[in-house]
Amino acid sequence: MGASLPSRSPNPRRCCWPAWPRRGSLRVGGKARRFAASAAVLLTACAAALSCEPDASPIFACDAAKGRKFIELCATSSGATGPGTLQYRFGSLDGEGREKAVELEFPRSLDASHRKFFGATYTHQGVYTQSIRFVSGGYGYTVFTRSKGNQLVGAGVDVRNTATGKTLSVDCSERPRFYIFELQGLVPCDTDTPVGNACIQ
Repeated sequence: MGASLPSRSPNPRRCCWPAWPRRGSLRVGGKARRFAASAAVLLTACAAALSCEPDASPIFACDAAKGRKFIELCATSSGATGPGTLQYRFGSLDGEGREKAVELEFPRSLDASHRKFFGATYTHQGVYTQSIRFVSGGYGYTVFTRSKGNQLVGAGVDVRNTATGKTLSVDCSERPRFYIFELQGLVPCDTDTPVGNACIQ
C-alpha cells in the first residue's frame, strides 16, 4: 500500500458510487492491484467528506443508519518508518453529514495494527463478498460489501456477540467505497467465513 491511497476532500457531504465495478487495476507501490476500474474518475467527480484523521485515507467509507452514523476503515501509507496503519471508526453524524462523535475506534494503539484485522474476498451461493473482520471486547465486527454481478445486495458492519452468536447489522445508507485490494498482503486471511479460510485475492 504505497503513496496512492484514496484522497480526502473538504466537501461536507459524502457521496456514493453510481456503479459497482468489481475489478480493474491500479499500480500502487510498484505492484498492480485489482481496483474499481473507474475509481480515479469517480474520486474526482464524486468527492465525499471523510472522518479519518488528517494523515489517513479511507479504505471503506459510508453513511449508515439512514445517515445518522458513519462506518470507516482508515489507513495510512507504508513508508520508511513502517508498513502504515489501519483503524476502524464508527460514530454519529450531525444534520449536515459531518462527524459529531466517534463511538468506537479499533485498535486504539496503531502499532502493528494490520495484524489485528482479517481480510477476505469470496463467492458463496452466488454472492460476492468483500470483508474486513476484527474482534474487540467480546464482539466480532465484520465490515462488508455483498454483490451479485453489478448489483449491490448489502453493505455495512455486522456486529456479533461471540458468547451468544447473536448478530446485529448496521447497514450503509448509500453505496460505499471499498478499496479492499489496497490491503492485499497486509492483513491476515480470514478463517471465519462461509467458505472457510479466505484471503483478499
